[in-house]
Amino acid sequence: MISRDAISPRTPKGQPLELEVGGRQLEAFVSVHHSGAGPGILFLPGGGIDPSMRARADLFAEEGYCVLAVDLGEPASSSDVAEAANLLRAMPQSEGKTIAIGHGSGAALALAAASQAGFDCIVAFDATGVSDDALSNRPCPAALLFGTMDAADAAGDVERLRANFDAKDGSGIYDFPDAAPQFSLPGRDSWDKRIDSLAHSRALEIIRRIAGPYYDLVGLFAEHVRHEFETLDVDATMATMVDEPYVNHVPTLSGGVGHDLLKRFYKYHFIGQNNKDRDSVTVSQTIGPDRVVLESVVRFRHDEVIDRMYSGIEPTGEYVEIPLVLLVKFRGDRVCHEHIHWDQGSALAQIGVLDATDLPIAGPEAAHKLLDETLPSNQFMLDVWATSEGKPV
Repeated sequence: MISRDAISPRTPKGQPLELEVGGRQLEAFVSVHHSGAGPGILFLPGGGIDPSMRARADLFAEEGYCVLAVDLGEPASSSDVAEAANLLRAMPQSEGKTIAIGHGSGAALALAAASQAGFDCIVAFDATGVSDDALSNRPCPAALLFGTMDAADAAGDVERLRANFDAKDGSGIYDFPDAAPQFSLPGRDSWDKRIDSLAHSRALEIIRRIAGPYYDLVGLFAEHVRHEFETLDVDATMATMVDEPYVNHVPTLSGGVGHDLLKRFYKYHFIGQNNKDRDSVTVSQTIGPDRVVLESVVRFRHDEVIDRMYSGIEPTGEYVEIPLVLLVKFRGDRVCHEHIHWDQGSALAQIGVLDATDLPIAGPEAAHKLLDETLPSNQFMLDVWATSEGKPV
């Protein structure tokens, strides 16, 4: 259908095409991961392929897939879906298993056609008109995601479908009461960026578990950090990230959103400001389908300017130990964004610019207790802690 080299930019930007399905010429759109291949996703929009739907196809291509979006029109049959799925499998860019992602009526169609089309898993957004039989007789795992805010019909569907739902195959029904239907479609009035992100991780969990691709997220992030702290190579650091990434050091609002601002931040206010006497101890790693949460203790001497943490404060020479939590989101095999959290009160107190004498702010003791939970607890509430001594528990 399309040569392997026809679509392989760094960030996928799909291209429109026409397909013959059921003897009809239909509007379609294809987008492929920058590697040139991946497990196949048949994307059923339940309507025309507008900019929202093209953005969705590009997003899943970035995640590692070969995505074929087809507008099957109305009415569409299970045979049409099966024919489109076979066209996807015939593409040289499609490798391995086949997933269906549907929106609205396209989601219901994917579930109804699952057996005939041979899907390995299904992700259904705002699945309208799904029958109990289609769900209970599904041949593969499925995730159904609903926005139910101000949508009594959708809330009723969730309640009805859950009543006889068997999730032993890892399937799930997820509702988002604070998001309206079509919450996952950028450009629509009901698009909700936060809820879309939560739902996207839910969708990726089942897709990656069933079809891959499997990325070593910890190893990928280690390569990113290596360029930040060892090679000090700004361009190599940016190359480990998506085209428009962002970094947010939450306590101090430092970082950058988008390629140019983030590269400026890295080049002039981060890389190279990493202190000579610095180390990090990993406490825990939590790995999801598109995120890694790293909990660590960071130790350093404040012997150089650190704009991201101590902007405008000259080096004090003081030694600092702080717990740090880093949440890294990936898109496919590249870093998408980072959220970094630490106790700024403790960080300021340890270099002597904040008097924490009468404040419940811990110094290096917070880091020590994170590494050894048997150290004393409740040190800032000793008086009130004494009032509960001897009381029944």
